[in-house]
Amino acid sequence: MESYTRVPGIVLCYLTLGCRFIWGVVGPLQGSVELPCVHHQPSGSIEEFTVYWQKKNVPEDLVVATIIAGKVDTRYVSEIFRGRAHFNPEGLQDGNYNLTLSNLSLQDSGEYKCIRLRNTNQDPKITETQLEVRAEFSTPVVGDVSSTHKLPTGNEWNLTCTSKGGLELPRIIWINATDGREVRGGRVHKDIQQIGDLINVTSTITLNITSTINISCVIVTKNGNVTSEPYKMEVTEEEERSSPHTLMVSLIIGGVVAVALTVILVKWGHINSKCPPSYRVPNNQTEEL
Repeated sequence: MESYTRVPGIVLCYLTLGCRFIWGVVGPLQGSVELPCVHHQPSGSIEEFTVYWQKKNVPEDLVVATIIAGKVDTRYVSEIFRGRAHFNPEGLQDGNYNLTLSNLSLQDSGEYKCIRLRNTNQDPKITETQLEVRAEFSTPVVGDVSSTHKLPTGNEWNLTCTSKGGLELPRIIWINATDGREVRGGRVHKDIQQIGDLINVTSTITLNITSTINISCVIVTKNGNVTSEPYKMEVTEEEERSSPHTLMVSLIIGGVVAVALTVILVKWGHINSKCPPSYRVPNNQTEEL
């Protein structure tokens, strides 16, 4: 993910105030962002200019960073920005006054101004930037309660999907990673954990599994969707044979075979009962004859 995103700028020029540049920038919570200070290449040395970075605030604006006589001056910088606002030293010599703001907090959202003044005629050049700090949910991670990719004994199987660091409660859906369709079957339970301004979510789905599946979890927010890596669960041949459907077929076949054998044995016994019994003459009677 990029550290910041700019929207198209607007340039407004005034006879008394010089040119005003307006930008929009998005930065990630606890990450870094570069605030643009867009001016034409100044004529003269850097020592001829004074640059102020300010954040709009009530009752008075906050000083974010300053450059006086070509050098970074932190004497007037507000305490909340100390150690977090930095210029590119090499860029300063070329008139690049872009400011990098690090370790962003939600309170850093707001309007910033870069004001460049020439010491001789006080002709200001102003760049305004609207900064929005966002807290995006992390890429969700899918796993099963037994931490194994083999189907556990029984018909039901529990999967969990965990994502952290969002600001608003998201919608969580489970999809078939093969065709992208939402998984409609099963029971779904969602747990929510609030830590300060941030939200962590865990979704648990309970499914009846009879064959191999490939599943993903999707975190749906107004700023876009975040999808987990596909999670594949394979069912072994032994488990497939022991599935309820396979077991039922085996019982039916076994019952048919048993009935057939019973019928054959009964008929065989009936045929034998019609044959005359064999008779053997005793030895003593044979001698008499």
